Amino acid sequence: MTKLWYLWLTVAQHFVAAQRQTLTVAASGGNKSSALLYGTLYEDIYHSGDGGLYAELLRNRAFQGSSQNGQASTTRTTDFWHPIGNVQLSVEDSTRALSEDLTYDLRMNVPAGTTGQIGFYNEGFWGFHVDAAKRYAVSFNIKGAYDGTVIAGFKNNITGAQLSSTAISVSSVDDTWTYIPPHTFQPTSTPGNANNTFTFLFDGSQLAGKSIQVNLLSLFKQTYRNRANGVREDLAGSFDGLKSSWVRLPGGNNMQGLSIGNEWHWDRTFGDLKNRQGHVGTWGDIQTDGFGILEMMQWATDANQTIVLGLFAGLHIGGDIVSEADIDGYVDSTMNYLEFLKGDSSTTWGAKRVNLGYPTPFKVDHIEIGNEDYLNGGTSSYYSYRFAAFWNRIRATYPSIALISSIFPPPVPGSDTWVDLHFYYNQNTFVSLFDRFDNANRSLPIIVGEYACIHEFDNGSPEIGAQTMGTALAEGIMLLGAERNSDIVMGTAYGALIKEYDEAPNTVAVIKHSADQILQSTSYYVQQIFSQYKGEETVSVTTQFGEGIDPLYWSATRTGSTRYLKLINYYGPSSVVDVVLQGTHSSTAQVVTLTAPDCSSTNKLSQLGGESTSITESTIVESDGKFTVIFGNPCEIKVLIA
Repeated sequence: MTKLWYLWLTVAQHFVAAQRQTLTVAASGGNKSSALLYGTLYEDIYHSGDGGLYAELLRNRAFQGSSQNGQASTTRTTDFWHPIGNVQLSVEDSTRALSEDLTYDLRMNVPAGTTGQIGFYNEGFWGFHVDAAKRYAVSFNIKGAYDGTVIAGFKNNITGAQLSSTAISVSSVDDTWTYIPPHTFQPTSTPGNANNTFTFLFDGSQLAGKSIQVNLLSLFKQTYRNRANGVREDLAGSFDGLKSSWVRLPGGNNMQGLSIGNEWHWDRTFGDLKNRQGHVGTWGDIQTDGFGILEMMQWATDANQTIVLGLFAGLHIGGDIVSEADIDGYVDSTMNYLEFLKGDSSTTWGAKRVNLGYPTPFKVDHIEIGNEDYLNGGTSSYYSYRFAAFWNRIRATYPSIALISSIFPPPVPGSDTWVDLHFYYNQNTFVSLFDRFDNANRSLPIIVGEYACIHEFDNGSPEIGAQTMGTALAEGIMLLGAERNSDIVMGTAYGALIKEYDEAPNTVAVIKHSADQILQSTSYYVQQIFSQYKGEETVSVTTQFGEGIDPLYWSATRTGSTRYLKLINYYGPSSVVDVVLQGTHSSTAQVVTLTAPDCSSTNKLSQLGGESTSITESTIVESDGKFTVIFGNPCEIKVLIA
């Protein structure tokens, strides 16, 4: 059966089934809802961190590695750096390195007889956003005799216009690294596109016949909350608009790494940037670890997120498994990790954090042991020794922390032991999950730590490139089921928070970005309104047609006397729902509508058509004891608030 025929048949069936319905919403009763129901997963996937949330703008800033044939590699290259003038650039393993961790640098050889300006430029991460209203700060390290000025600034590739120019005085010598601290400037104009480079220009006559070396070159745009080494302001603002209540970090597969030794090491990601070696990332690139554990925790705290801390538990995504004989060393490191985050200045590791400028312990009350440990033969060792090794030690020191298993059921059941389920399915399967939790074990808390509708109806391949309104509503139907059972479904999180649009246009994410734009997907807006309009406890909804009849699905919650009724019309016809509110209530209600032109609509970058979704608000008045809600589009969400 072709997709087109399937869609026609589905819609035709919906027209046959459609009729005017009356929903009666109870005034009280039900289960307490989890405050963490709508959350997020952060991991550096397709430049979510470097080149994304992490505000560093220069790419390959410290020559830590490269991408070779789509795989992260420790091969050092001049990638993304280009010469200006008749100079030669190369990357060398320095005999007198900047640090033990950053041992490679960029050498610029200048021919004899050179005059005028020479230097190099950086491409950035698919260009640069140049904004005359924002501050930028540039810094670098230099070795080699140079006493003069370095002119740094943005240049537009289309017009050739110099968009900024700042003079930095440098006095450096041979065989000794000189640190040039951040120099702040503002561009003179905003070009309106990201087709820009960042240049470093030197006086060629001073360097004629000589060479210099540079390393850890850095450029930051004004950051979210003006944090040093912080996060990109526009992406952090978009995240805030998502209305997330929790975030799992530092990642899933990326935390695990491809092989032993390449897992994410928390203790290599803090302190001076020159002491961060970086690591081989899972998703194709070397990662700088500039956005380290403290920067992540600071961002999560600034964004008012409850933190679910992910722990490497001995399974690498490439299939390597830490042996039972070696697992205790990883557990020891984990206990130091938790003391680093949670301990006060009287503890060894807590004192290290305080000395780094973070005096207040972070609140970490939820920990996931591993990630998708059922993959690549990990199940047996997870059940036999890996989970218990972490669970026993953490529980003994932190008895009230919720510990989360990545396999169902948990290897060590008990109080405050949760389980994480991951859902990557097609639309039909997501819709079928509406009642997935209705008969679940009420003593086992659940998080849906990753979900995404990655295929349309035919479950084909490859993964769809952008969420349609239909796929987002299929996810929303699963979320309605989670909300109806939010006494045990403690949280949900989309499978990818942020991805770089130019790199990964054919994969789904809540937010996609380019150097100068933010794309908020249809799934973004589903979560936004679901999270914004959620009560503290569930209330029952009854109808003459039962507990949720295709094409209409619903869930209701309340806080105090205010009730929130969520309704999804999923490939249905124009329809009418009469809502009866039991108990005391106002005679007017607010209706929030999320809609799009049709079920196949997607959100795009502005130059490709912009967003198709829209959110509107209206007020309706009760008549004959009913509020009448009208659906005009076949794929639409309505939230009634009264």
